[in-house]
Formats: sequence, C-alpha cells, structure tokens
Amino acid sequence: MTPKSEYLIDLIFRKLENYKAKKIFLEKENFKKFIFSLLKGK
Repeated sequence: MTPKSEYLIDLIFRKLENYKAKKIFLEKENFKKFIFSLLKGK
C-alpha cells in the first residue's frame, strides 16, 4: 500500500471511529483489508 492510501485509510478510520450518531465497531486491520479489496477491484 502506498503512503498516500495508508494516510487516507487512517483518516477515514478516525472519522468513522469518532462518529457518535451510531455505534460502529471497527478493527483497523479488517478495515484496511476491506478498503484495499475495494481499490483492487477497480
């Protein structure tokens, strides 16, 4: 993964982690794998 994509994933993860309207349970590694699979699918 490039440093830029790593940064974007961290940024999205932090935003979702702090989203308080609904409870969201995320594990960072699983989130990274999910995002990477989306990017790879294109």
